[in-house]
Amino acid sequence: MTLLVLSDSHGRPDRIDEAIRRVRPDGILFAGDGLRDLTYCDLPCPLWAVSGNCDWLTSPLILDGGLFKPEEEVLFTAEGIRFLLMHGHTQGVKGGLGRAIARAVRLDADVLVFGHTHTPLELHLRPDSERTDFAVTKPLLVFNPGSLGDRGASFGTLTVRGGQLLCGHGVL
Repeated sequence: MTLLVLSDSHGRPDRIDEAIRRVRPDGILFAGDGLRDLTYCDLPCPLWAVSGNCDWLTSPLILDGGLFKPEEEVLFTAEGIRFLLMHGHTQGVKGGLGRAIARAVRLDADVLVFGHTHTPLELHLRPDSERTDFAVTKPLLVFNPGSLGDRGASFGTLTVRGGQLLCGHGVL
């Protein structure tokens, strides 16, 4: 199963479409800031999405003929892996990852996906690590796809195969 991870498209639905064409995902994670862009895209697979600080939605979006009202964060399980998807602004990720990671640990997530910073990130945290800035009780992947709306538009992929999680980043 391959998940396309997107964030911060900021008015560039064409880039969402291009990333979908390149990756051909089994699912899409959208970490906010550009939710309305999704209404202009042909979404070929399941979507998990959250709202960001620039998603001023007063009414639900209509996607695939149904109403969709995103929350600030979504917790779900796919292929036995527990994902916490958030934009990150309410957890202050631009000032540091501590609050977002603590939230993922409290919710027993295996993967934390966030946006907001516009900077791609892949951070593997382990309980036996010498790092003292982030305390985790089990392995945690912290992942940010970057921004589709910026120059050097970036996206991410998370692929689950045989219980293993493979990460990647790409640019358009």
